[in-house]
Amino acid sequence: MSADSSSPQRPAYAAQGAEAAPPAVTATGIEGLDFVLGGGLPAERPTLLRGGPGTGKTVLALTFFCQGLAGGEPGVLVTFDEPPEALIQHAEALGFPLREYLAEGRGRLLDMRPNRADIVAGAEIELTAVLARIGHALEQVGGRRLVLDAVDGLDESFSAEASLRRELGRVFDWIRERETTTVLTAGEHADFSARYGLEDYIADCVILLRQEVRHRTMTRLLRVLKRRGGSHGTNEFPFLLDTDGVFLAPVTGTRLQTRSSEARHATGIAGLDAMLGGGGPYRGSAVMVSGQSGTGKTSFAAAFADAVCRDGGTVLYLSFEEAAEELVRNQRSVGLELQRHLAGEGGTGRLILEPLLAVELGWEEHLLRIMRAVRRLAPSVVILDPASALGDRHEDRQGKEMLLRLLYMLKSEGVTALATELLPDYADGVSTMDISSLIDVWIKLRREERDGRLSRRLEVVKARGLPTADRIQEFFLTGEGIAVGERGAVTGEGAA
Repeated sequence: MSADSSSPQRPAYAAQGAEAAPPAVTATGIEGLDFVLGGGLPAERPTLLRGGPGTGKTVLALTFFCQGLAGGEPGVLVTFDEPPEALIQHAEALGFPLREYLAEGRGRLLDMRPNRADIVAGAEIELTAVLARIGHALEQVGGRRLVLDAVDGLDESFSAEASLRRELGRVFDWIRERETTTVLTAGEHADFSARYGLEDYIADCVILLRQEVRHRTMTRLLRVLKRRGGSHGTNEFPFLLDTDGVFLAPVTGTRLQTRSSEARHATGIAGLDAMLGGGGPYRGSAVMVSGQSGTGKTSFAAAFADAVCRDGGTVLYLSFEEAAEELVRNQRSVGLELQRHLAGEGGTGRLILEPLLAVELGWEEHLLRIMRAVRRLAPSVVILDPASALGDRHEDRQGKEMLLRLLYMLKSEGVTALATELLPDYADGVSTMDISSLIDVWIKLRREERDGRLSRRLEVVKARGLPTADRIQEFFLTGEGIAVGERGAVTGEGAA
């Protein structure tokens, strides 16, 4: 979401009739971050981004800067650490044509890296000259945004730590006088506040970034430590940082809001629709199909995907155990031709197959990648097959929270979710995921062996708002689809 105005904006969520107007904000261009900040950064005030190496400080600052240029809001970027060419290449890797913006005069990039030779010789930096140069650049372009990247790189340019603290106070006062929305980035130090005083006394907004490694998987996390003059999200939020840019989704909240629809999806299995009162689940609901290995969970999910595509919907199918080609080939055994719904070779493109290795990414990254794909593709249905593959015996609670957040997000977007769950043989049919509280339709599959014959059983455990059959039905995986009920009555012939 790009900034679309050169003037500070008031948050859209402000209560009507309030005695005092809410503080003006400047959008960062990062949708999730602007939501957490109540609309954006404090306008015409300094914001500090603090974090260790690799936490994304420069990328966040570049995004803020480039989104402003793209939206017609000129600015100045000052680097105290990285070469200007490196910053331009970083921006281009994120999809921002920063070189073109600068050539068009939309902004300026100043190289203010201290001269190491002068520092060794004992000379100190003259801050007045630095601020004058920055101020001149702002006047040239009519700058409304300012980024000071790696401001702590000035540390070695002063003879005493107290001197740096005093001079940085001058910088912040100067920023407020210029009425420029400013982002400063700085590294994380064990004694940061004692050395610089930025966190407690100077910055109007402080955002902390960090990396967390659990079970050999890394997650980047963001927390708004303080924000003067306005409310903000107080939790620690995971975010993605890759070639698609920055994606942050506030995945916690206190209000339960979902979209309700009277329309229903056909499941692609006539007998199951009959058990659900003559139709499938409501659109925008959450469905779970649980069962032991070999009960046909994936076939149920594939039949649902096929029916949605034939009805004109779009399905994002996330497969955690089968590659796309395997899934398409294997479902031909039950009469499903998924290839016709894929993009290319005459397909409709309504089915988007995304195979993922569940063990390669952490919980939060899986959640964010799925959420970003949903925002980008806007599918009508999302299938997680199997959602239980995301589980980790070391992180049971975290896995449950991740799935609950994901299902809630999909429901709030009006997207139907179908998750399959593998039930261990030792579980005796009991779900191990413990997410039924947010499930609207729960279908349980069983396999039984009697008299040397394998039979499969289907039970609708719950179906909110729908009339449901109270009988457990036998079903068959046939070459013409999934048949529910008496084999001969449903298929008209025996099944292999």
